[in-house]
This record gives sequence, C-alpha cells and structure tokens, in this order.
Amino acid sequence: MSSFDVIFVLPYPFSDHPSFPEGILKKALEIDGFRVGILETPFWQEKESFAALGKPRLFFAVISGPVDSVILNYTSSRKRRREDLYQLGGKAYFAGYPPSIKYKIRPDRTTIVFTNRIKELFHDVPIVIGGLEATLRCFAHYDFQQDKIRRSILLDSRADLLVAGMGEKQLVRIARILGSGSTSDTLMLPGTAHIAKEFPGQSSLVELPSFEALHENRTKLLEAHLTQESALLEGKGIVQKHADRYVVQQPAEAYDRSDLDALYGQHYSRTHLKIDSFSPALRMNLFSVTSHRGCGGACSFCSIEVHQGKKVISRSMDSIIREIHGLTRHLEWRGYISDIGGATAEMFGDDCEAEACPEPSCLYPERCRMFSPGKRYLELLRECRKIPGVKKIFLGSGIRYDVLLDNPELLEEILLHHSGRFLRIAPEHTQDSVLNLMRKPPFRTLESFVSLFNSINNRLKRKIELAPYLIVGHPGEKRSDVVEMKKKLKSLGMKSTDVQIFTPTPGTLSTAMYFAESDLSFKSTPVEKAISALTERKRLLTS
Repeated sequence: MSSFDVIFVLPYPFSDHPSFPEGILKKALEIDGFRVGILETPFWQEKESFAALGKPRLFFAVISGPVDSVILNYTSSRKRRREDLYQLGGKAYFAGYPPSIKYKIRPDRTTIVFTNRIKELFHDVPIVIGGLEATLRCFAHYDFQQDKIRRSILLDSRADLLVAGMGEKQLVRIARILGSGSTSDTLMLPGTAHIAKEFPGQSSLVELPSFEALHENRTKLLEAHLTQESALLEGKGIVQKHADRYVVQQPAEAYDRSDLDALYGQHYSRTHLKIDSFSPALRMNLFSVTSHRGCGGACSFCSIEVHQGKKVISRSMDSIIREIHGLTRHLEWRGYISDIGGATAEMFGDDCEAEACPEPSCLYPERCRMFSPGKRYLELLRECRKIPGVKKIFLGSGIRYDVLLDNPELLEEILLHHSGRFLRIAPEHTQDSVLNLMRKPPFRTLESFVSLFNSINNRLKRKIELAPYLIVGHPGEKRSDVVEMKKKLKSLGMKSTDVQIFTPTPGTLSTAMYFAESDLSFKSTPVEKAISALTERKRLLTS
C-alpha cells in the first residue's frame, strides 16, 4: 500500500499552478487533509510504470490535461503534431526513442490508455477520470481523428467514476466518502457520472438519443447536443443508453465566489516538481491570474459552456489582489502579468443571480438585459495596476469586441495600458449566415467596433493594430463566403493572417452540425470536409 491517499496520473510534468487542473485539484485535496502522490509522464507502453508509487489508499485520478489529447495531438488536417507545449522543451516523444506514435509521451485518448493500464495492475482500486477530455467525451461523441461516433469514455476506459466540469469539490467529496468506507459503485454525487446496468429511477433525468441511434441517424447527434445543453441550463441530470448499459450524469456541482477565493487563495509555487526549467505552457502562463470561471457567450464551437458552464462565477477583487502581491515574491518575477481573466476577460464581476436560465447565451442573438459586463473588469484592472512592482498587465484571455463596443472607456484603457503591438479580437467570420450558426454577432457589429477602435486609436501616441482571429470551414460556409470575407476584411483595413481551419471538437454544437450536415433547425447545410479544399480556403484568405 502506498503512503498516498490519492495518486494523480498525468501525461506531462505536474505544474503547481492554479491555471493547471492538476495544481488546483491537488491543493483542494490537501486543504482537506488528504495526501496526494503525483505520477507524471509514465512510460505507458509498460504497465509496470504505473506502479511507481504503489497502490493508493483511496483511488487513482487520471487527468489528461487542460486540452483534449486528440485535439492537442493532431492538426485540423489530421496531421500528427511533433511538439507538445506541456512537455519540457515542447518535446512530444520519450527521450531515446524514435518519434513515432508508439513513443509519444501523451498517447491519443490518454484517459482511456492510462486507465486501462492501471486496471491491469490494480483491478481492485477505484479510478476517477476528469478534466476537459472526460467532460467532452462523457456521452457518445464524434471523434474527428477517427471520423466516427465513439461511445462514452466511461465505457472505453472502464473508469469507476467521471468528474464532469471543474471538479475540485467533487474530488474532495469522493475522497471523503471513500475514506469513510463506502464503495465507488454507490456514489451518485452532483457533477459526476457513472455506468448503470438499469435505467435510473430519478425523475429529474433527461434522456439523450442512444449510442445506437446516433449510428443510425446522423441528425441524432445534433438532437443529443441540444437536449444536453437544455438539461445543463435547467440543472438536470442526463442519461444515455449504450446497448444494455446507461451512462448517468448527475446535475452539475454548484460553485460560488467563496469556493474560488478559497482555492485560488492558496500558495502555489508556480513550478514543476523537482524540475528547475519550465515547459512552454507553464512559462507562458507563469504569471497569469484567473479572475472568474464560466462564459455567457455560448459560441457553438467552444467547449467552455460544457466544462465551466454559462454562469459567470467571479473571485473577489481582494482575493485577486492578494494573489498578485504573492507573484511579486516569485524568483522569476520581472513585473509583468501575462493575463488577468477567464474564458472572456470582460465578464469578470457580471455574476448572474438567476438559478436557472433556458437561454444558452447571454449575448446571442441579443444581450440579456441582466448582463452588462465590462465595468467591474475596468475597476479590477485599475486596482491591479496600482500594486507596487507591477509594470504592465497584458490580456491573454479572449475579449468580446461586441462587449467592448458598449464599453468605450474600457477599450481605451486596454489600448493605453494593456496592449502590445496588437489588439487581438475574434470575429471568427464575416458572413452572417455562418456567424448565426456560430452564435456570434453579425458583421455590422464588427464594422461598428472597428469604427470605434479607429476613433480611439487615432488619438493615441502609440498606434495599435487589430489582429482578427478567423475560422474557415465552419458548418454552413461556402467557398464564396471566404472570398467575401477577404473583401470585407480588406475594406476594414484588417489583415487576415491568423486563420485556423475548423476542427471538430468532441461535445460541441458546431461538431454536431458538422457531423449531421444540418443547421440548428435540422435543415441541410453545406459542410466542406475535404482537407485539400479547406486548405485552399485558408490559403485564399491569407494570401
């Protein structure tokens, strides 16, 4: 038996940092008195490497990382990436071995590979899986790299329990209950999912089309996603049949400001374990600060809504300021903060008191009258700039240009104090037919924003350039739309250099539309799937 209560298993070096899932989850367990061991970058080709720390007293926790392993391992053209920014030096392969799929440190579908390896050694020890990969693949889903519908990750991994979403409270509760002598097959906690042999008798559960139904009818994936989205918004549990078994996800766990203040208010060394150097990912986020969770945008291609939820939960300003004071004592501190924000920076402080809301977005198609982000974020930036030792605060989080359009004072402050050479915005597209499917504002909003930006920028001594982030190949797009997009961007004086081909991500609405080749009303919509044609669209826009 190991000296640890819980052993984390992850495919990259552990980062003691609150922006990394393993860092904040470990801290949550330690606050409650549990001993946590870290098994990082195991040589997964040999099951014995998973026995390095022995057998935990309570359970193994498999964390694949902040990004789905397949999305991280492949480009949008299904080519295997040769680097992994979460590894030391960005090196994706085990040292001393050829750069082949067999020796990649982070295997495809990491959660499944790791969990099955652990089961070979410790079949009697519960395994809990979590993180973005587990959340997005909890139910039957489309896998872009394999071009097929896969069943729930719970079934393929044979894990005992899945933690959905941000999981600190769930993980602590699991440890407490298992520590009291209960078994994992009796756990039905908020924010978790498990496999049941019979249809559960809970009246609050919403049933999705079965795994088999998704194979028979492509539009069933779109139906399943819309049903899942409604259930999450209404605070209900979800069930989906897979042959003779059922995947059952309980309603989401509730978090509030005090939870975030307690977790982020702990001391984090912002280093790896026993390693003096930094992975590119940790270096990039070394002095980033999380101000809130959740996003009211609900963009169709984004996974934030499924993982963090629509409801914004903000930390207190005092908690954030205390964290920044702590940063100034770090050995690497030079006075620069890379980011203060969340999924969308300006949504800090716009926490909604409504317990449930049926609308998926607070901004689309119109902004909710109860949602007015921007003002609290402006106050936060001003207070943080006053902290002794802070030279400059950059914005690494996404910002909504439609929100800035309603907050010209915030926009001017960002341009004056928080921008480098560029202000990066994400219009994603210019054609309203595509923007509508993305749940993004119409092109006229971008036109209005550019006009406001130019009026402010012209008054500044140091000029800033707009850098738009764009997507080609989203469901609903035709080649002629890309031609028009190039013309419209040129008319606004914007360069189209940062362009990505749409990558279907498990568990997102856009991916369901991509697979079904249907819009949100289940009408046929154009979907280009040929890599050569998509590459040509990208080249057309960037040339």
